[in-house]
Amino acid sequence: MTTASGGPIRVLIVDDNPRFGELAEMFLEEEFEDIRVRAVTSAAEGEEVLSEAPVDCVVSDYQMPERDGVEFLRAVREDHPDLPFIIMTGKGDETVASEAISAGVTDYIRKEAGSEHYDLLAHRIRNVVGQRRAEQAKKARNRRIRRVYERIDDGFVALDEELRLTYANSRAAELLGHSEDELMGKRATDVFPGIEDTEFYEAAAGVLEDQEVLSVEEYYDLLDAWFEVRIFPDVDGLSIYFRDISERKRRRQELERSRKRYRALVDTAPTAIAVIDADDGSIVELNQSAESLLGYDSEALSGESHTKLHPPEDEGLYETLFHERLESGAGMVSKHADGSQVNICTADGERIPVEISSQVIELENERLVQSVIRDVVKRS
Repeated sequence: MTTASGGPIRVLIVDDNPRFGELAEMFLEEEFEDIRVRAVTSAAEGEEVLSEAPVDCVVSDYQMPERDGVEFLRAVREDHPDLPFIIMTGKGDETVASEAISAGVTDYIRKEAGSEHYDLLAHRIRNVVGQRRAEQAKKARNRRIRRVYERIDDGFVALDEELRLTYANSRAAELLGHSEDELMGKRATDVFPGIEDTEFYEAAAGVLEDQEVLSVEEYYDLLDAWFEVRIFPDVDGLSIYFRDISERKRRRQELERSRKRYRALVDTAPTAIAVIDADDGSIVELNQSAESLLGYDSEALSGESHTKLHPPEDEGLYETLFHERLESGAGMVSKHADGSQVNICTADGERIPVEISSQVIELENERLVQSVIRDVVKRS
């Protein structure tokens, strides 16, 4: 049997009585396969062993001639603050317990004769070493997790159930305008005045109560920024990822303004205009002049293929024509490659000969084909 993190338990026993060390080594190693013992007879020898080889636990007698167990413990703590250390006290030495505790002892045990004493000692050794290894494993796991959080582009904070910050990565500190030390242990409401009146706070409280993931986008006055926030329930509270989306919001708003200006210009133009999605060839919209020419309502054709504007029997010709316009980027056409007339087909089935001037335009992430349609009969 081994402890939680595996590997034999390496025990250093320090006792000025060599007979005790020999018996402890023999009994513990024979009865407990996970324990390996090194026995020495003075604190000085013990310090020498600790400087040369890894040790998982020190067991020291209290009464020793040169330095007692508490003095030895104080010396060990200078270089090994977390090393499990058990002091053995003889009869009448129980009063040393408080002194040993203040010096940082892990545990203490009454020194007695008999195999039961070694059973109890083995149990105490396994217990303190198991706890330390579990703590070390937890710290190592937390370090790995924190390294991951430091690599991500998002800000990340962990909050407890009282919405106190228990962790913040460096990106979070940067976005929030506080150092990590300023954030730790503080309530969100203390660090960010007015946060309790925002959707962020309402969402966090909701996730705590319902244990369901929520996402929120909101402008926060104090930081003069838009944030996208994803809130996850966690064992001890909340895990929150967030990013500053102010620039994205600005681009969206500018795009929306551009779209509105573009649509206003298209819709009020005296010439028929059809706007087509360059990626899939679907109709995005028709302006009022195009609706009048074709006899269709723009919404009725939205999402339909651009070939819906032309005679159905010539669909292949108009697909070819559309892709030619895409490749060239712009141009005017009134004839197909075979010399036949380009026509549109109205809602009533009337074929109208036209010339079409097309231009590929880009609005943010959209590629559109703007086609100006002119009735060549009326023009003549």
